[in-house]
Amino acid sequence: MTMQKPSKMQGTRGESPEPPQLIDERFKLIARATNDVFWDWDLETNAVWRSEGASETFGYPPDELVSDINIWIHRIHPEDRSRVQEGIQAVINSGKEFWREEYRFRCKDGLYVEVLDRGYVVRDAKGRPARMVGALSDISRSKVMETRLKEDRNLLRTLVDNLPDYIYAKDMAARKTLSNAADVRALGCKSEAEVLGKTDFDFFPKDIAEQLYKDDMEVLKGHPHINREEKIVNAKGDVFWTITTKVPRRDAAGNIIGLVGGGRDITQQKEAELRLTAERNLLRTVIDNLPDAIYVKDAETRKTLTNKADLNNLGCGSEAEVLGKTDFDIFPHNIAAAFFADDQAVLKTGQPVVNREEKVVRWDGGIRWLLTTKVPWHNAAGKIIGLVGIGRDITDKKLLEEQFLRAQRLESIGRLATGIAHDLNNILAPILISTTLLRQKIQDDEGLEMLARVEANAKRGADIVRQVLGFGRGLEGQRMPVNPQLLIKDVMHIITETFSKSIQVETTVAPDVGLVSGDLTQLHQVLLNLCVNARDAMPQGGKLTLRVSHFVADVQFTGRNPEAKPVAYELFEVTDTGHGIRAEVRDRIFEPFFTTKELGKGTGLGLSTTLSIVKSHGGFITVESEPGKGSSFQVYLPAMPPADPDKAQPKASR
Repeated sequence: MTMQKPSKMQGTRGESPEPPQLIDERFKLIARATNDVFWDWDLETNAVWRSEGASETFGYPPDELVSDINIWIHRIHPEDRSRVQEGIQAVINSGKEFWREEYRFRCKDGLYVEVLDRGYVVRDAKGRPARMVGALSDISRSKVMETRLKEDRNLLRTLVDNLPDYIYAKDMAARKTLSNAADVRALGCKSEAEVLGKTDFDFFPKDIAEQLYKDDMEVLKGHPHINREEKIVNAKGDVFWTITTKVPRRDAAGNIIGLVGGGRDITQQKEAELRLTAERNLLRTVIDNLPDAIYVKDAETRKTLTNKADLNNLGCGSEAEVLGKTDFDIFPHNIAAAFFADDQAVLKTGQPVVNREEKVVRWDGGIRWLLTTKVPWHNAAGKIIGLVGIGRDITDKKLLEEQFLRAQRLESIGRLATGIAHDLNNILAPILISTTLLRQKIQDDEGLEMLARVEANAKRGADIVRQVLGFGRGLEGQRMPVNPQLLIKDVMHIITETFSKSIQVETTVAPDVGLVSGDLTQLHQVLLNLCVNARDAMPQGGKLTLRVSHFVADVQFTGRNPEAKPVAYELFEVTDTGHGIRAEVRDRIFEPFFTTKELGKGTGLGLSTTLSIVKSHGGFITVESEPGKGSSFQVYLPAMPPADPDKAQPKASR
């Protein structure tokens, strides 16, 4: 195929005033510096001149390319050849000056390279085309790079559009310049075109958009936002949660030109998290407000959870004081070792420990009893990772059981003592009768003296029998209104005259104390018995306190003290600073004939008689005592109704 020759040149536009050799040298230098191929095509003769770069670029010898135009045309790729020829002819014939085309050119080795060819039509004075001059560049590398870049862009866009996360870009005015398919859907749009150029104010309520804009401005100042949770409400009112990252977008010079954001929809996860948090809060509220002690331990038996009841048992004020600790950090070693053994049995065998009674010694020395159940705690794979413990405080129940057993024991002892007393009374009665008769027959002084000793001891035995009988069946006596203040005054008079001066005595009577119905002599005996015991507990001296107050028993108190009723009592307290009473002895102090005093210094009937008198008055006694810290006996006597004071005696008689 040959190029059509243009009409013959009539002249040129102008002639260069410079010498041809200088112009040629200049072209060669420019061609060498730019690495382009310069060419000059005579449209009349079809002769073509090409610079040296043609041989270097395409591998042809110089003489092979310096020929007419058709040699060049035939080396253009067949698929591009017609387009190139038609483009050149169109420029020449249309009167235009510039021509530009990209095409494939065959090198000497038979391979094709991509070239960019540009030409300028030189016309004569009459405007007829005379020559075309131009420059050709090998753009194979840039084409390859362009193709790769396009492929990479397509790959990147494919990835971006098919990611489930929202991907977008914004300019310095926070306008969207890119929005992937997920972001388009999240904004309620159908195509990216509906999003580009718009801001968040076009899609979200004002308050949401303002916060998003504020965040964008921070990022555009160079402060990225990483994994920030955002609550989004769209124009339809739908609420969804995203975890968003926004970073500045920079140009090649490092200047910030916008931002790139990525957001992951975590609505389902967030809603599940909120539900889980609500359930945890509910569970925690229930756990913290249950009266039972509840705790969780890990596989190393360290506490990982504890509720208020458990903290109270441990004597701690906050959960932080307990978490991470074991029972060995809290309890005495012997108690902690017992707890640890139960824990290990649960952790190793997977079998629960159910309703195990545990004795807990609190930080303040107090003793609590728990009915404890421990069960294994499994993870999702079924592996034991700890245990859950539930402890119900049964201290009050244990105390009630002890009180019940004590009452049964005292009742049994009372029945036994009554039977023995009756037998002893039957033995002593003839002796006393006989001593009366013998006194009339015996005349010598020695015999009368021996008889007097027999009679005195028999009467003493009879007196003990009466006390035992009184303990066994109770003492009635004569009931009358008694003023506690006067009763205390009478007792104080005896104490101050008979007790050692090394004992300091203090009395307190509350102003709201009322009257009690009782036998004055027996109530004297109750208080004197307690005061004498207090004195004997302080051989080196100490402090004795008598206190009277008005007390109303509530449901909790009656629950702990089965003998109490939900009524008003006058409370008599006798407190000393003596040696105290051991726990193992405390439960037996009201038994007849039981005494901790030395032989010959007590009959063991003082407290038993005191208890019998108090019970016969409808009251009861409680005791608080610790070795080395003294003792306190509380006598509760039913208070008389307020209407009865007029019947009271103006003062107590002795």
